[in-house]
Amino acid sequence: MTVQVFLAAARRDDFAELLRVLDPEVELAVDTPSGLVVTLGATRVAAGAQLSAGAATRGRAVLVNGLPGMVSWGEDGTPVSVLAFTVVDNRITGITVVIDPAKLALMNLPDPA
Repeated sequence: MTVQVFLAAARRDDFAELLRVLDPEVELAVDTPSGLVVTLGATRVAAGAQLSAGAATRGRAVLVNGLPGMVSWGEDGTPVSVLAFTVVDNRITGITVVIDPAKLALMNLPDPA
């Protein structure tokens, strides 16, 4: 439920709702082709979520190694990102994102919906 609230708030550009579901010390780790980029803190993570909300509209919910997550695809059906959320006491404490195309190509991902 918490992840769905987060994704809906990102789509609506609802900064206050994003802050409500994010732990103040949340860690966002993004695996890019250039390496790992880590962002700490609810305010910074919420701001980034607002900027990347477009990906959330082209994806679907999945389990990622047992964690609630999401896969999104580009217009051509190529995977764009995989997100996994760690939730503790109804707050998101961690978000791991893979956007490295080489790593996405190695993952066993579902077909676009």
